[in-house]
This record gives sequence, C-alpha cells and structure tokens, in this order.
Amino acid sequence: MNGTGNIVVPLSCGVKCYLLGCLLGSLPYNAKLWQRSLVRSFGRINMTKATTKSERRPAKMRDVAMRAGVSVITVSRALSQPEKLAAATRARVLQAVQELGFVPNTVAQSLSSNRTKMFAAIVPNIGNPIYARTIYAMGEVLLRHDLQIMLGNSGFLPAEEERILLPFLARRPEGIMLHNRQHTAVVRNMLRNSGIPVVETGDLDGSPMDMLVSYSNADAARAMTNHLLDRGYRQIGFVSTPVRTNNRHFLRRQGFFSALSARELAVNPRHILEVEFGLRSGAKALDTLLTRDPRIDAVFFASDVLAVGASLECLRRGWAVPDRIAIAGFDDQEIASEAIPRLTTIRVPREEIGHYAAEMLVGRLGGQKIEKRIVDVGFKLIVREST
Repeated sequence: MNGTGNIVVPLSCGVKCYLLGCLLGSLPYNAKLWQRSLVRSFGRINMTKATTKSERRPAKMRDVAMRAGVSVITVSRALSQPEKLAAATRARVLQAVQELGFVPNTVAQSLSSNRTKMFAAIVPNIGNPIYARTIYAMGEVLLRHDLQIMLGNSGFLPAEEERILLPFLARRPEGIMLHNRQHTAVVRNMLRNSGIPVVETGDLDGSPMDMLVSYSNADAARAMTNHLLDRGYRQIGFVSTPVRTNNRHFLRRQGFFSALSARELAVNPRHILEVEFGLRSGAKALDTLLTRDPRIDAVFFASDVLAVGASLECLRRGWAVPDRIAIAGFDDQEIASEAIPRLTTIRVPREEIGHYAAEMLVGRLGGQKIEKRIVDVGFKLIVREST
C-alpha cells in the first residue's frame, strides 16, 4: 500500500496482460467507467515494474552526504577521522549511515591511504581453546587501535601455512602473527621481502624471523617430569600427538627425556606413545600403555584434553587417581580444574602472549623501535589432586 492508501502491486508482464484482458473483456469500453471499475476492484494499481531486492543499488557515500546535508569529504572524515569533526556533524553523518545501511569500501580506502587496518594470524587449530584465548587477547588490543584480524588455520603443517600466507599477503596486512616456529623456505622468503612486521608465539627455541613472544616447552615439560619424580613415581609414561607435525609436543617430549636423564633414569621406549588429539585418544593411550607395561605408575600427557580422557577411563574402570596411577597434563584449560580428580598441569599465560604480540605489532606499525624483540612469558606448574 502506498502513501495515498492505494495498493501497489508488483506485477510481471504476463500477469499484467492477463488482468487487463479479463478486465477489458468484461467492463464497458467507456474509459471513465473502465477506470472507475478498475479502482473499485483493485484500488489504484501501479503498473510500473517493482524494484526487486536484488536490483536495489547499495548506498554510496554521496547518498549519505545528501541525507546528512554535508559534503562527501565530510562523510569520509566522519568515518576515518571522526575526532576532526564537531560532535553534532559526526552524529548527523552516523545517523544517515545507519538509516541507509551504508558500508564503506575499505578496499578503495586502503588504496588511497596505503593502510588496510588489518592484521593476519595463523594458528594450528582454530577449534582449540588455547589458541582462541590468544587470538581473543590480540583482538582486545587491536580493537583499541581500530584494527581487525584475518584468521587462518594451518593444521600444524608448514606447507599449509605457506598456502594460507600467500593470499593473506596479497591483502597487504599491517602485521602477522604466526604460532608455528617451523616454516618453509618460501614462507621465510615471502615475509622477509614483504617488510611486514612478524611475531611468532609457539616456543622460545631458536632465533625468530622478527619478534617472538612465548615460553619454553622443553623447560615446562622438564618441570612437570621433575614434579612426578619428586613424588616418587619412577615408571612414567609420556603421551603426545604425532611429534613430526607438532613441534611443541616434540619439545615437551625432549624436556621429559632430559629430566629422566638428569636423574640417571633410562627412557623406556614402551612408555612413549603418539596418538591423535582428543578425549578418546587419551583413554586409548592409557589402555595401550598399561597393556604394554602394567608397572607404569604415572603418565604425563602433552595436552590436558588427552589427560582428561585418560582420567575418565580410570573413572570407568574404577581405578583411583593417583593411587593406582597418577595423571598430569599441559595447558591448564578449564576442563583441568573441573576434572575429578582435578588435574595437575602446566599453566601458560595465553592471554598475555596475545596482548604482547599485538602490542609489539602495533608498536612497529606506529614506527616504534621494539627494544625487546624476544619476550619470555614463562609458565607455572599447577599441582592438584591427580598426582
């Protein structure tokens, strides 16, 4: 219904012809009578083609300017440099933006300003809460600077990281965070030639490409192993995901070996196991290890998820933890403190890593000289009932 109370019917050409044919065949030929009869039957019909949703033109900056009663330049300034406008003018422009549903063309803006206001982050597994915590913390810092994140999932594979990185670089990010420390030669060359600030976060081991915020996986695993040894456990198993594709778990296993060697204890190959990630994998790992050697009195899992899976298996079997077997994990995820019994684990300040990484990248973007290019956030041994 239009503003005059008449019905506006969007009609296809075929429907129009059909209605006209019916009406003209049944109504008097007198034009005035035909018109009056038509209005009585349908109200005033607008026979022009209705604009469909797909045909509507997206609002442009000049539309916003006309609605707000300002110039196009003022609209651009209200969106990119709002502090330079009077509050009333800025409010009028923003109201017009909302009313028209205007979306700025950031591609055009980045071409003119040579700024994309976009950072890239590539992590091994977006679904894993430990990486989500780091990304969330990064986002908190970047948001304060009106910056956003492009997120990629590498699946622990350097080749996949390479595949993701090329289209990311094509979008000209202001900086990049890479969780992995192992990179292909192509990735290293691309980043070196791009001139884009890079921060890595997976481990302190080795020299960084640019900047580094992390902790030592080997030292953390060594601390956990020493805790188990100090508690009197001697037949200790170690379970991780495949170390060929997960360098952090490889380093944790090296820390485990190092702690045993320092106590002059030999590594028993039957006590070492690699499994896929997941609760069920943790349960199966426990069963496999105890089938290999029933004397095992403790198991150090390179992940809390694996450890909790094993703890649930003990619950199903009626085995007391730690009386029958002690269980330890790594990462101090929320599930660790809610497990029964609560899980002994290693706490890593994931949020702190995200904050530091973002602040270093933003600092470089602003022309600051980063005095401390390598930041060690450390770790903490969290002792609970499971050991």
